[in-house]
Amino acid sequence: MKKTLALILALVMCAIGFASCAKSNDVLTCGVTIIPNLNEQDADGNWIGFESEFAMEVGKILGMEVKFQVIDWAQKYNELNSGAIDCVWNGFTANSSDDGVKRSDLVDFSYGYMLNQQCIVVKAADVANYTSEAALAGKKACVEGGSAGEAYAKTVTDADKIVKATAQINAFTELKSGAVDFIVVDILLAQNLCGKGDYADLAIVDAIQLESEIYAIGFKKGSDLTAKVNAAIKELEENGKLMELAKKYKFENVLKVTETIE
Repeated sequence: MKKTLALILALVMCAIGFASCAKSNDVLTCGVTIIPNLNEQDADGNWIGFESEFAMEVGKILGMEVKFQVIDWAQKYNELNSGAIDCVWNGFTANSSDDGVKRSDLVDFSYGYMLNQQCIVVKAADVANYTSEAALAGKKACVEGGSAGEAYAKTVTDADKIVKATAQINAFTELKSGAVDFIVVDILLAQNLCGKGDYADLAIVDAIQLESEIYAIGFKKGSDLTAKVNAAIKELEENGKLMELAKKYKFENVLKVTETIE
């Protein structure tokens, strides 16, 4: 009788264990930073923005609950490889490098879905002083740590003149305060902020054009989620839902689904 009870108890414990594992597999944890119109929270704490709603639509297709975890962008690879998050879904430039290593060698990328580029932002009153990259030499910059913007800044000014922010939005504050001379940020973010509201005194330097980039979702190397999410992206493209979200947040002109990111 004792052996029978022990066997039943062991089976119950296994069932609980399997249920627990199944439950965890039903959650997709996305690593993000706060970027207006991409990933942000409303007054009630609900996640909104193109990236947030895109992720939630993918979650519906995959039958997964989507959660968002705010991360330090410079720690994105550590967060991903440790299992703290399942993916980096936050304006992640795929065709770029970090410290000379291609990002595609560090993570598995989904299909690309949006075009972007880095841009230079300065005080509007100083725009005329920035007619070429040469004007950036020796100037103090602010970038998001671990970003494509940081990689670019290292090529035009001294390393000891680069201030690293934990999120792109914080770079705008540094510039407004006069702590730095310029910032390097995603143009999609800059176009939403520069010349408006609190950032009315900031402007994009149109005279300095940087290379095109493409956003994709980053997964841990070998993750089976990559193929599943790719299939969901294609479904959302084909049924028009992805364009609907892009139009909602005024990104329709840069929406571009592509299977290659190079």
